[in-house]
Amino acid sequence: MRLVSAVLGFLLRKLGLVAAVVLSLFLGLVLVSVVVPPLQQAEAKRDRLAEVAQERAGLEADLAELERTYAEAQGRATESLQAEVIAEVEAGRRRVTDQAAVVGERREKICTRLERVPEQVSPIGPNPCEDAQRALDSAEEALATFERTLGEAEDTAAVLADPQLTSEQKLERLGEDGGLAADQREIDNTESELAQAMAEEDRLREAQGSWSGRVVSLWAQSWRWLLWTALLIVLAPGLLRTFSYFVLMPLVARAHRPIHLAEGSGGETALLRTTTAERTLTVRLRAGEVLSARSEHVRPVQGPIRSRLLYDWSAPFISFAAGLFGLSRVTGDGSITKATLATPSDPDAYLMRIDFEDHPGVVMRPRHVVGVVGAPTLETRWRWGIHCLATWQVRYIMFAGTGSLIVQGTGDVVATNPEGGSTRMEQHLVMGFDSRLVVGVNRTEVFWPYLWGRTPLIDEEFDGSVPLFWQKSSTDGPSNPIAKVFDAFFSAIGKVLGF
Repeated sequence: MRLVSAVLGFLLRKLGLVAAVVLSLFLGLVLVSVVVPPLQQAEAKRDRLAEVAQERAGLEADLAELERTYAEAQGRATESLQAEVIAEVEAGRRRVTDQAAVVGERREKICTRLERVPEQVSPIGPNPCEDAQRALDSAEEALATFERTLGEAEDTAAVLADPQLTSEQKLERLGEDGGLAADQREIDNTESELAQAMAEEDRLREAQGSWSGRVVSLWAQSWRWLLWTALLIVLAPGLLRTFSYFVLMPLVARAHRPIHLAEGSGGETALLRTTTAERTLTVRLRAGEVLSARSEHVRPVQGPIRSRLLYDWSAPFISFAAGLFGLSRVTGDGSITKATLATPSDPDAYLMRIDFEDHPGVVMRPRHVVGVVGAPTLETRWRWGIHCLATWQVRYIMFAGTGSLIVQGTGDVVATNPEGGSTRMEQHLVMGFDSRLVVGVNRTEVFWPYLWGRTPLIDEEFDGSVPLFWQKSSTDGPSNPIAKVFDAFFSAIGKVLGF
């Protein structure tokens, strides 16, 4: 039955996984089918909008050229018509003058009443008086026609000479087209095409107001600076690292002044001993010795124990920031007194005991201090200059006098003695050092690992014949992004202040 249950459980888990993958792929397909077509249509409409805008611009240019040519042709037609009308007016005036003279001559030939009497008495035969009257009437009628024609020509000439009218208005009033009917039809066709293009452009611009159109427009407007920004983000760290490695750090290494915290303290005869780092450390206390340790690190205790709020009331802020508060205080009573210390939450933590006598100061980051045996004093040293800018640390916290420290590190805790030479160490691995060492900074010698972000740029350099203390690895810290930001911020402040 167990075998059957195991097989069924395995099959059900796999079927569930397959169903989840199929459902995820289907949802992704649905999302793509919903989002991609509108974006494609918006992109096509945007391309079409560019084409229509170009066509509209071309039609506007063609229309402007046609209107200019048409206006010039109208001007020429008006000038030609004006010349013809002026010539017609002059000819009409001459005809009117000549005709008026003819009318005058024929009016003189009209018979008087006495001359008409013979014709009235004898109607038979020729009638010269009637013939003269008919000739006069014909001449006056011709004169009236010539005067009317001259008036029309003068009216036309007045319209053509009016400076307030355009050539088009003059031709329109005269009912003339100047032989430009074909040109006018071409202008009308171009205007119709332009109106159609402008209407389509307006529709396409309205389509750009949809969400897909806005997305496509935003991408078209911003992809260049987004690309440059991305390239800057990608390349800037490498360029900055390269500049810092080859330019900045050589200047810092030459210009900085190494620090010597114990200089002039006369601590040459001070003693310092260390034990091997262990996961669990047992501390034996003689009569009167006191162990002040973090309560969560104290395991089995053999002997009297009580609590202590702060390690050092003369330095309450340092004690609190270092985690040395709420301590367990174990006091040796002459019999067997011992306490076992172990890290409660970090299986990779190691503990080391550091004993010192009449010491000018053991520099130790308080976060690594788990317990203190005896009553060494807490002292601080402030240092300013290029060195502090390189290491981002201006204050150093020391345990001076006689006593012991129980320190904790990750992976292992090692005491390294430069033995009169120089030893380099990555700063984030350094837990502390003997203040009798001369401490400087130098550039890491491995460029490519530094460029890839595997090693830091700055190594601390220790010179002397006393130990420094370092751990094998550093903790990764919180995984939550927000917590990482706050942890980095407060860690930077703590680093500056020596924590």
